[in-house]
Amino acid sequence: MQQQPNNKNSQDLAGKTAVVTGGNIGLGFQSTLELARRGAHVVIACRSIEKGETAIARVRQKVSSASLEVLPLDLTDRKSIHRFAKAFTTKHQQLDILLNNAGVVNLEQRMHTKEGWEMHMATNHLGHFLLTGLLFETLVATPNARVATVSSGGYRAAKLDLEDLHSEKRPYSRLGFYGNSKLANLLFMFALQRRFEAAGSSAKSVSAHPGLTATERQQSIGMGGWLSRFMARPVEFGCRPQLAAATAPDIAECAFLGPRFGLWGNPSPVKLSGPAVDAELQEKLWALSEKLTEFQYVKAGNTA
Repeated sequence: MQQQPNNKNSQDLAGKTAVVTGGNIGLGFQSTLELARRGAHVVIACRSIEKGETAIARVRQKVSSASLEVLPLDLTDRKSIHRFAKAFTTKHQQLDILLNNAGVVNLEQRMHTKEGWEMHMATNHLGHFLLTGLLFETLVATPNARVATVSSGGYRAAKLDLEDLHSEKRPYSRLGFYGNSKLANLLFMFALQRRFEAAGSSAKSVSAHPGLTATERQQSIGMGGWLSRFMARPVEFGCRPQLAAATAPDIAECAFLGPRFGLWGNPSPVKLSGPAVDAELQEKLWALSEKLTEFQYVKAGNTA
């Protein structure tokens, strides 16, 4: 008999509002389902309204009372991110959970956005950087808000060069480019917490990684796909670290959660080291991200 996820520590999220990027598929869909099951109103942020509506129908097959909506969001398009934030803040005055889940992984070849940004970095880091910034005032105004940014153990493969953030000067590497974006997620987590504190906010910035999880994308790529098909845990387990990061009431600021045994196990704190905890690098990436996205958090949150 297959082991079932342990939800005995599930929190009641009635009255809470959550945004899940990429909430229509994979880990994002499972997170949407679990947040809705616990009573949160969940906004699915994804590129396709149609796919988002399909996800809503799937959730309601399991949780008939689920409170859900979908808003279009393309994390590679700054105009789309601005439209999403305006639509959300026009309708909602609180944001208790922002789950920065969406991402691309191990693309087969080098790809760029229309602005010339490398696709892993654009989607996984810069898009979420801008989205969080545009929602910053709402997060600050919401007591005990939480931003959980999904990273990966792949951050250890990073060779991040801020003078070549889009890796134009080096040969393409699936793992390397992905790792750079996942390291950027962790650097962002730390620097965002400082902005919350400077704004006098009770919000927390945290991160998580799923271990080896059998998502649709992971199973379709090369050796990682082979390992995923034969070794990975179901998404019901893979989403548990990010759910814990997003909802656990006693979590520490800048906590990084992952499976206890690296690829498998209950969500547990993971000790970070190396470039991820380099405060100078965190601030340099932050400044560069503000420049590239043409958005300054200081103005949004009055943290100067």
